[in-house]
Amino acid sequence: MGTIKNFNVVKLDKKGRIILPFHVRDYLGLKEGMEMLISNNEKNELKIFPLFTGKTADIKVMIEDKLGSLNKLLDVIEKNKIHILMSTSKTIEKGSLAEWSAIVDISSLRDIKKLENELKSLDITKKIWIEKK
Repeated sequence: MGTIKNFNVVKLDKKGRIILPFHVRDYLGLKEGMEMLISNNEKNELKIFPLFTGKTADIKVMIEDKLGSLNKLLDVIEKNKIHILMSTSKTIEKGSLAEWSAIVDISSLRDIKKLENELKSLDITKKIWIEKK
């Protein structure tokens, strides 16, 4: 990969699109049709995370809604060196059921089935879905 400038000025078109310069797309390995996650930090700044095929996954876990459940789940995520790009958690039924969903970087993960089994083996896990991008 070549070098990249520290900044580029781009314009928003009337349909709300921006065009990333070729050298930026080339440097990052971006291809037509790739999905990207855009987040803001509440300071009028955006971060764009490319979701590279085979390197990202969607995870959704239904867990017991009790104190410490989310910590147990996140301990497994951390132990497996998974980087969370975006996540949400919500109570479905207070004191009974909650949901955690995330888009994660799995590029350091060796075995996705092992992760799934570790999450399933937690005493708080009700149901789990993992889908590689």
